Amino acid sequence: MRSDIVSSKQSTPQDAIASREQSTISVQSGADPAISIIVPVYNVKDYLRACVDSVLRQTFDDFELILVDDGSTDGSGDLCEELCELDNRIICLHKENGGLSDARNYGIERMRGTYVTFIDSDDWVENTYLEYLHTNIQLQGSDISTCIFMMQCGDEAKPWKQLPKKPVMMTGHDALLSMLYGEFINVSAHGKLYRSKLFNDVRYPVGKRYEDVGTTYKLLHKASTVAVGGAPLYNYVMRQGSITHEGSKGIFDRYQLAKQAYLNLKCCDYDIAHAARRYLTFHELSVLKSFDRDDFQQKAQAIQIKQDVLEHCKTVFGDARTPSKDKIAICILFLGFSIYQWSWNVYTRFVQRGRR
Repeated sequence: MRSDIVSSKQSTPQDAIASREQSTISVQSGADPAISIIVPVYNVKDYLRACVDSVLRQTFDDFELILVDDGSTDGSGDLCEELCELDNRIICLHKENGGLSDARNYGIERMRGTYVTFIDSDDWVENTYLEYLHTNIQLQGSDISTCIFMMQCGDEAKPWKQLPKKPVMMTGHDALLSMLYGEFINVSAHGKLYRSKLFNDVRYPVGKRYEDVGTTYKLLHKASTVAVGGAPLYNYVMRQGSITHEGSKGIFDRYQLAKQAYLNLKCCDYDIAHAARRYLTFHELSVLKSFDRDDFQQKAQAIQIKQDVLEHCKTVFGDARTPSKDKIAICILFLGFSIYQWSWNVYTRFVQRGRR
């Protein structure tokens, strides 16, 4: 067991916090693991054990599991310490609350693995998750390997996409294009195994929601090759109260991160520049379907975003790889926010019925 805090039954909460801030990590002896698994933890006491159990059942066992307690207040931090007793590959870190990005970065700066993967603390993975990703990443010395995630909503589960389980090798350039168009690679941090050195100069944006929008493209852009696999091995639990599903709160972070991605990529080659425009438009459309029309400040920002979408709609429409759903959404946007959001609600209900 490794931990960066010194526990004391008689210490006060203030003493415990001070100890967590000032103590150092005791580095475990022995060879570095092949894979570091980083799990940010914040107030998920009811879900964390299932997540950790799924990691401990892995058929690939050369890993370290880094639990980063991000200032939990529901006992999740104590549970992290308890779980450390189960296996000496589990590392328990504690820090003041800084958000998901800050917790991931905290783990990145302390990981020892050649590769790294991220698992959200309320999700879980299939037994062959690590073996599949590790085998694929080594086939041709790739920098990233991917799998498909299953969207778990209650008793229902549906894969993000239906892709062949046998991996397809892509150049980093083609993989980036695929992600920007939402084809075979999704923007989420999870469901991927990365060569750790990709994070030498990349961190998740602290204080922002939708942090993957501003990060995954950077990693793909740096990759030489990517193994794109279609096995559904990551289980993404859609629960009420999670950060991603808190309505319009922080929704404009999504636009800002996508806008920065576009600005960073538009000076690349012609194909990347066009794909980046589609990427920005997609996230703009997503913001406009979710913002609060009764909030004056949000509506003012939404009007500016709508103008940007309509100004660039010819570019998006002229791109053959732009999904039809995006083009239909732009057409409906011409009719106004009320009809646009109503249409999305109808579409969402229709899709949910189709899953049953």
